[in-house]
Amino acid sequence: MPNKAAALAASALIFLSAACSSGPRTQEPAQEPGKAAATIVLGVEAVRGLDPAQLFNLTPSGDANRLSAVFGLLFWSDTSTGKVSPGIGESLTASADGKEWTMKLRAGVKFSDGTPLDAEAVKFNYERIADPKTRSPLATLLEDVTFAVSGERTLVIKLPDANMAFDQVIATNLAFIGSPTAIEKDAAAFAQNPVGAGPYMLKEWVRDDHMTLTRNPGYHEQGKPLLETLTFKVIADPAQRINAVASGQAQAAVPGSDLSFMARAKGSGLQVTQAATGGGPMLMFNTAKPPFDDVKARRAVVLALDTQQMAQVVDPGATAPDSLFGASSPFHPAAGTVPAHDGAGAQKLLDELAAAGEPLKFTISMPASGFFRRTAEYLQSRLSQLKNIQVEIEVLDNASLDRKVFTNRDFAVSAQIVPIADPEPNLYKLLHSDGQTNHMGYDNPEVDAALDKGRHSADEAVRREAYATVEKLVMADLPVLPFRSQVAYTVHSDKLTGLTLQGDGSLLYERLGLGGS
Repeated sequence: MPNKAAALAASALIFLSAACSSGPRTQEPAQEPGKAAATIVLGVEAVRGLDPAQLFNLTPSGDANRLSAVFGLLFWSDTSTGKVSPGIGESLTASADGKEWTMKLRAGVKFSDGTPLDAEAVKFNYERIADPKTRSPLATLLEDVTFAVSGERTLVIKLPDANMAFDQVIATNLAFIGSPTAIEKDAAAFAQNPVGAGPYMLKEWVRDDHMTLTRNPGYHEQGKPLLETLTFKVIADPAQRINAVASGQAQAAVPGSDLSFMARAKGSGLQVTQAATGGGPMLMFNTAKPPFDDVKARRAVVLALDTQQMAQVVDPGATAPDSLFGASSPFHPAAGTVPAHDGAGAQKLLDELAAAGEPLKFTISMPASGFFRRTAEYLQSRLSQLKNIQVEIEVLDNASLDRKVFTNRDFAVSAQIVPIADPEPNLYKLLHSDGQTNHMGYDNPEVDAALDKGRHSADEAVRREAYATVEKLVMADLPVLPFRSQVAYTVHSDKLTGLTLQGDGSLLYERLGLGGS
């Protein structure tokens, strides 16, 4: 089984965008299919490949947008609510005990090489992910899960434990299915020459520059996709990505960590499609090693920070959350749970640590993006105002960050972005002792039990009670600290239509078209 610390390591990549209009998340296109081309600007350092079994960065700026275009989605989830909707899959239903899920697929769907996308194809992909030989970062999601084909279009998924929200796991992490024929022919080459059943097919890939896709003539939805070609262009600088859209070189830019770029895009007369989510950027404390294996040290840092001020400084115009859940979430508590700023209380704890011979000294490990660099600088500046604390900063490229923080857990404080539209699956992955993104080494049996309770129940009252318990315990233990509210958004010209945000904010590419003024 692959290292769980490496699984789904949330690389903190820059990605751009913003807007002048807060318009709806979906705009319907008016266009004949195959008559136009569009360029989507992505701010990523490099593209590792296009094999869904080998990727963990399922974010809009990372892998999710390209995978969505090439493979389509079995099911997809609403960015704000987490509600799961059908895609290539037709339905996904749970047994009464939540231990068995039945997936039904649409009839007649084929991969672009002509291979049927049937129950056997989904089974093949899932068993490949679960196989230790594949070394998939998604493998822990399918540990001890079994699959049985029950008819050409029906797959029965049997879980080792009840999970009434397993549809969320599929929609957010297991929605991309590749052609078994192509994978069996050359699995190693599949990442460079993927074969999916999505709206587009790979035509050209120039590393670190652009990736051009062409319309899939055999796409299962009649009349779609609407574009003849679709190009993903790599532009590292967020401001240049906005400029590319403003100048007409691109029709859209996928946003990055900075919400402040919304004002820049608005000033350029651009549009925005956006959706508020829960969660967001969070500080992570390594609870498995000194100094932050001591909750007193974690609390000292948290009390020293004014998260509202911090959000404004590192991302002007942004706000800080008062809970793990967004304000519109049914799981948001009546009163905020994030500890209030208390400088005197922080200093008292720091003095106690120093008196015990353990003055607080640590390094903040952050990615090189402007947002996270400013976050580290704010932390260092704010904490240096107190006594008995010494803070250093190291800025890492994404590969080094993945290795040091997410794989080896060789850090004291870092950060990751964790959207939480629904507690499943991201909250579970973040806080459960077996969670794929629990890079903090956090282990609280009571939290595990509450997360399991929420996962096992379909009763919303039971779920609310369970996640209220999770939040209460986590805000006492402080393995993480949310410090800026999350908004997924894409900047685009008024000519690009059909934008629908799904998952963490990537697009449904079969709906994109060109029209308007």
